[in-house]
Amino acid sequence: MKKIALTLLMAAMCSFYVTAQSSITGIWNTEDDNTDIEIYQDNDVLMGKVHSSDNEKVKLGSLILKDLKESDEVYKGKIYATKRKEWYDVEITPKGDKLDLKIDAGLVSKSLTWNKVNK
Repeated sequence: MKKIALTLLMAAMCSFYVTAQSSITGIWNTEDDNTDIEIYQDNDVLMGKVHSSDNEKVKLGSLILKDLKESDEVYKGKIYATKRKEWYDVEITPKGDKLDLKIDAGLVSKSLTWNKVNK
């Protein structure tokens, strides 16, 4: 009986670990021009690319997030500002079906919320 309980406990812990590691993968809507960003695993980091957009000037497939790594339930990496054509530090905190993004641009920071797309 102890072996069964231990096996079930280990299986539960492993499934929790896998779920936690992929919690921000998927498609997220930025609400800016109805743009969707797909976050995906690439080796040991997460990346994000433009999946779709109502803005004709947005290049589909372009890289918008890179080098995201989890650190204490927060993901840190870089986000591309298309208007400024620069990469900035970003900190992403998952909150259910939302992502809170804090973008650090030197002395100025900006906060955004992206919503999970259920497709």
